[in-house]
Amino acid sequence: MPAAPAGGYGPPPAQPPVAYGSAYGLPPHHQPKKSNKGLLIGLGAAGAVVLVALLGTGAWAFFTGRLGFGPLSAEDKKAVTAIAAEAPKPAWASDGDARCAAEQLVKDERSEALGKAGLIKITGETVTYTGAWRGQQATTYAEGLLSCSGDWSKAIGKEWALADTGCLGDVDEAAMAGLITTQVMEVEDAGVQKKADKAVSALDECYTSDELTAPTATATPAVLGVDFTVKGPAVEGSEVVLRAKSADSTEWVPVTGGKVNIPVREGGQEGCATFEASISYPWGTTKTSETEACGKAKDRRLWWTKDKTCAQPKFAPCSSWTLHYEGYELLSSVTIKLKLNGGNCQSASGSCSDTAFVTKPSGTWTNWTAPKGWKDRFTAEVDGLTAVLPN
Repeated sequence: MPAAPAGGYGPPPAQPPVAYGSAYGLPPHHQPKKSNKGLLIGLGAAGAVVLVALLGTGAWAFFTGRLGFGPLSAEDKKAVTAIAAEAPKPAWASDGDARCAAEQLVKDERSEALGKAGLIKITGETVTYTGAWRGQQATTYAEGLLSCSGDWSKAIGKEWALADTGCLGDVDEAAMAGLITTQVMEVEDAGVQKKADKAVSALDECYTSDELTAPTATATPAVLGVDFTVKGPAVEGSEVVLRAKSADSTEWVPVTGGKVNIPVREGGQEGCATFEASISYPWGTTKTSETEACGKAKDRRLWWTKDKTCAQPKFAPCSSWTLHYEGYELLSSVTIKLKLNGGNCQSASGSCSDTAFVTKPSGTWTNWTAPKGWKDRFTAEVDGLTAVLPN
């Protein structure tokens, strides 16, 4: 076919092949990327090593208690031993209860925190108990004592001699822990005291008597005093304590065996006293009642008694008599006047008076010796009292 003239009609001239920068294949921006498989494997291996290291460190920290949870560390265990051995506990709590409670406290707080709080002192490998409780730590320990006892209401009820522990078991456990903390552990904390007061109110409502009958007191004259027989009210399941206070004293004295003596200054005087009956409940509540009573002491006395033998054998045959007294004011000085038939006593010593010092409520002052068969009237006078010798 003849060639088409330039610019004429006919098919276009043949085009050379397009070059894409490579002999064959896809364009450069469609080429597959270089494989990163080796890098990924390397990073994975390194990550595994780090993970294993972290897991190993975490496991060590967990099993040694370094994370603050999990098993107790060696130091924690020492803290448990120190607290269980030294911390105060109620009489009803066993040594096992104390260790159990200490473990619960240390698990919650850990030895490091307890050391910073001052409850324990950590010196090297040694852990010692200081007794410096903080309110929350103390109540945690007290709550542990309750829970570790198994049935704390029965344990406490037995110690307190309560016939019925049902009501005790209904008292809030946190309140009972507060009571233990304030009374047994002697921790002063406003929040803890509030809990303790709640327990006391509940226990009072359950077990205390609304009113305590006043005691009775019966007087009997005594030398330089009044003996009182005191009887307190009977309260089932409770011990009633009796005591007395003289009207002219500020000191209370115990009533022992239902008896008490109220002293007076001199024989014949009246002795009055206040008598108190009280019940002290184990949780700190005290109920009291009072009464007053008076009585009269025995009058002063002065008298002679005949001796079994003569006091001065060189005058034999003879008889002797001794002058007795009681009820004179203690530590006072008295003058003894002796008279024969109302006049001079005709004493061999030439003296018919003597001075004595009262050191006992009753005793003897002097004696008199005369020939057998002697019948004259002979008297002794001391501070207004006269004693006639019985010859």
